[in-house]
Amino acid sequence: MDIFVSGGTGTIGAPVVAKLLQEGAHVIGLARSDAASEELRSAGASAYPGDLRAPEGWVSRAASCDAVIHAGATFASDMGRIDRHAMLCLKQAARHRKQPLQVIYTGGIWLYPPCGTGKIITEKTPFSPLPAFRFMSETIRFLSNGTDLALAVIHPALVCSRTSGPIAEMTRALKAGSAFQTRARPETVWPLVEARDLADLYLAALKQARFRLSLIAAGVAGISVAHLASHISARHGLPLEIETQASPKDIDPASDWTAGYALSQTVDIDHARRATGWQPEHSTVEDLIVALSK
Repeated sequence: MDIFVSGGTGTIGAPVVAKLLQEGAHVIGLARSDAASEELRSAGASAYPGDLRAPEGWVSRAASCDAVIHAGATFASDMGRIDRHAMLCLKQAARHRKQPLQVIYTGGIWLYPPCGTGKIITEKTPFSPLPAFRFMSETIRFLSNGTDLALAVIHPALVCSRTSGPIAEMTRALKAGSAFQTRARPETVWPLVEARDLADLYLAALKQARFRLSLIAAGVAGISVAHLASHISARHGLPLEIETQASPKDIDPASDWTAGYALSQTVDIDHARRATGWQPEHSTVEDLIVALSK
């Protein structure tokens, strides 16, 4: 099976590439630089030179594959325009196929609104995206129209790995003897997912025959920032202070990528498991912290 992956060296994409290779897939990763090409090849994947900003150079190759996983993002001021144009070009390239192209698009939990105590976000909850991620809801709607693509959209919770995500950031602050600075308040609730568990869901989604699929990816439905900090403190035997930062006054909301940390969200963790058979290994905060501390 040939799988084309954008963002294959990133926090989400790199574990996805590793899992696909373990399953025996032939992975072609979009590579914007020599360093990215080398990283992909070292992992066992092929590297295809190209840039999200210039999709005309790679969408034909992507559309010739069995499936495309889009996990790439520029985080530039015009990220939305770049993403929409890339997906438009991919959809146009897929029109020449005899069978619909299977596409997994990476959305995000911050497309959904905050929720109050006792309420949970499900895949049926209407989008209410932050300005910086509004383009995603528009792109998802565009990709869902027509029959050129068999689309699955995965909405990751806050992704945790050994080097990135809230657990890694809290741990670094703790070991440095500094406060953990965040847009969240101590009572803010975050849903979490371990990066390799998330990769397993991408593989599970690839095996589904459904034409439209939307999945929220979370191993932990929600934990308050204060409780997460206390678990990390207990693990390392050191105190961790939380320091809530105000929203920057000089930033355009359309470029405020970290505003989502202030959202308090609890999510449904059952639909993705029922729909795909996904079984995340790290389904408790204790499991997450222990696994990422090794």
